[in-house]
Amino acid sequence: MSDVIDANRYFLVTVVRADGRRPCTSDVLAKRLDEMQAHCDVYRRDTFLDGLIWVNVPTAQAFAARKCKEVIGSLGAGWLDYTHPSSSKDPESGPYLYLNKTLRPVCRVYDDTQGAFLTAIKPKFPWQSDTRFEQLRVAGSAYGCLGIAVPSRAPDLDWGTSRLRVVVKDVFSLEGLKTSLHSRAHYEVCPPAKATAALIQLFCDGNWTRGPAAILGLTKLSPQAHEEPLDAVDFPPAFNPRGDGYQSPAGGSSGSAAAVAAYDWVDCGIGTDTTGSGSLSALANGVWQFRPTANMHRLPGMFRTHDQFDSPCIFARNLDVFVSALEPWIPPAPRAAKSHPFEIVYPLDYFPLPDKLQMNLIEEFLADATKHLAARVRRISLQWEWSSSYPDVPDPDRGILDTYLRDAADHYLSRSFYYLRDTFRQRYGRRHGRQRPYVTDFVQRRWMQGQGVTRKMNSLASAKMNTYREWLLRHVFRKPTSDHIFILLPISGVTPCYRDDVPAIQTTPPNQSSLDQLLLPSILRGPVITVPIGNLPYISKVSGEKERLPVMVNLAAAPGEDWALLEAVRQILVLSGRPTEVKTGYRMF
Repeated sequence: MSDVIDANRYFLVTVVRADGRRPCTSDVLAKRLDEMQAHCDVYRRDTFLDGLIWVNVPTAQAFAARKCKEVIGSLGAGWLDYTHPSSSKDPESGPYLYLNKTLRPVCRVYDDTQGAFLTAIKPKFPWQSDTRFEQLRVAGSAYGCLGIAVPSRAPDLDWGTSRLRVVVKDVFSLEGLKTSLHSRAHYEVCPPAKATAALIQLFCDGNWTRGPAAILGLTKLSPQAHEEPLDAVDFPPAFNPRGDGYQSPAGGSSGSAAAVAAYDWVDCGIGTDTTGSGSLSALANGVWQFRPTANMHRLPGMFRTHDQFDSPCIFARNLDVFVSALEPWIPPAPRAAKSHPFEIVYPLDYFPLPDKLQMNLIEEFLADATKHLAARVRRISLQWEWSSSYPDVPDPDRGILDTYLRDAADHYLSRSFYYLRDTFRQRYGRRHGRQRPYVTDFVQRRWMQGQGVTRKMNSLASAKMNTYREWLLRHVFRKPTSDHIFILLPISGVTPCYRDDVPAIQTTPPNQSSLDQLLLPSILRGPVITVPIGNLPYISKVSGEKERLPVMVNLAAAPGEDWALLEAVRQILVLSGRPTEVKTGYRMF
């Protein structure tokens, strides 16, 4: 930088990177400042114009750049300096602190008013070689909340790509940080991670069209599987922004979903789904959710609850952001679809729902899907289909599906749920003698249930679940006339569920039916997308006013149909005039 700049004081400056496509004139410089102001929530033109630094200015345009110094007052800047392209990496456009002849990037700190984060993370920048993550120990300006630092979006203007701001459920390892699983006991005995989870590393590497993502922090969850707000003991749950603001955030990935629903400074959230909890979090918080085809290589560094059913999932508000964020996860799309390749399975086992308004919204979406995909709708009962085509297996109950699968999901899931926490219990026991770690009553019951499932019982349950999966793929997802078959599934009835409601789990067993609609995509190991389709009115006991709850529906497909499913949903929404983006705050639309 120029020697005329006082090295003994600091400056809040704006760096503008010359793009080589436009001349280095004062008009172009003013336009770049306007673009930065409009695009970047970190940048404020009235604050970061102590000086202007124009980098990567071609030598041939040095005279034009020097002429700009004569009019910097009209731009509001105190001084202007410029540099020519060099072998060293030039800084990216954006706001900086210039001190001791060094540029330091500036971030904006937002309040986590919804309590969605367990910890904030110090921002990492593309030029930094250190792979470790560090906590950002900064309080928000509001009482009882964290401050979350977000980097500038201005570099997007340099490269024509967006660097996503991502939040991560606290079940993924981040190098240098502990993993809490939303449990104080687990946090106490969990050592700092030696490596970052493989999936999160894909986002950090920047080897895709959007460049390296900014990991903002670790988000809250349901501790070790299940929790409603009144169950919370170790950490308070996130606040769901939808409706009256006092609805349960629901589901295992509630913190990531709530952050995406509440904050426009968060682009997407990473969560997990084992038996449908990702869909429940998306439904409660009113955001898109996608669980990709099962692929085990994505899971190193992710704390598990089941070897076969665990999967990462992603939450977003905008379908374009949502789709592009999935690029690191999913292989490229296969060949283009034929002219009339679609079929939608409508399972009478799950439809119709009791609520007529919710059902009307689902039927309207189905009508749009049928019309704009030129799809055939096949209305079937899974149980009836099974009774007429069940496989020849040595089981006297094989002719009735719900009898054949009785207890299969519980045995299959609960044993894994118990034994995958052996390391945690052993570490805690070594530190505290024979004392057991605190977990909720629900988790205690699941552990006791899993402890009682023998290897033989688990093996039999596994065989039954695999038999059911193979039957689904062979009979329900057969492709004699359609290239792409999707199954429409409800998530849950939409009714108010307040933070101070007594959880139903206290009066019901912690079992999930093998035929639960939320479990079906996990059994298939194929993709499922949670689609926002409308709002349902209710009278809030909090506000006394008419508020609205999100209504969502799931579309699931056979393994490998990820891109076909995503593009089909985009086609339905665009051609029917439905919104492809949900808003932050009380209402999706």
